[in-house]
Amino acid sequence: MRLNRHVAYLCCGVSLMTVNSLTQAATNQATWPGGGVTLGNSGVVTVNAATISIVKEARLLDGTNLGATSTLPAGTQIYFVLYVDNNTTVSLTNVQMVDLIDTVAFNIDTTSFQVLNNAGTGIQMTAGNTAAWAGSATWNALTWNAQTAVTAGDDYLDYNVNVANRVTIGNLGGVPNVQLNVPVSGVPATEPYRTAFRFKATLN
Repeated sequence: MRLNRHVAYLCCGVSLMTVNSLTQAATNQATWPGGGVTLGNSGVVTVNAATISIVKEARLLDGTNLGATSTLPAGTQIYFVLYVDNNTTVSLTNVQMVDLIDTVAFNIDTTSFQVLNNAGTGIQMTAGNTAAWAGSATWNALTWNAQTAVTAGDDYLDYNVNVANRVTIGNLGGVPNVQLNVPVSGVPATEPYRTAFRFKATLN
């Protein structure tokens, strides 16, 4: 992030994410322990690993997507958006996200924190929802529900709790937010479930 007197150069920044329980298993393998105990045949555990990506966007308040890098006047208010798509064949359990905030460059509006479509399940990215996400007014018209942001443990998101200058989503250690799970879609490769959060920030 670079600032001069009149203009701020905006880039999306870096976020961290972990997703637990991203494995699925078939029948466990057993070994005969001796001692008069007899076991029948068993299968072998199969573990499938998946890599999930977090996306961070910056948008104007009218929903216009600013892309990876934009030049804006100081004092401009924008949305930061964090989202993850479940494009796997299993539900995502205990999703955790951390977004580090440059508070020299940005002033965060802690009353503006919202989650897409309430309960953290988000929306299935059908063709219609994909088109809505790509638009500006249509993106704003999606269902965004308020999060309190600064009270630990009462919803999915907190800001600046225990560790300064970070947005935390999901039940991280030391920040007991509500656990965030993302369901599996019937067609995960092309219509994944997307869970998303947004909040307003002003360029200093």
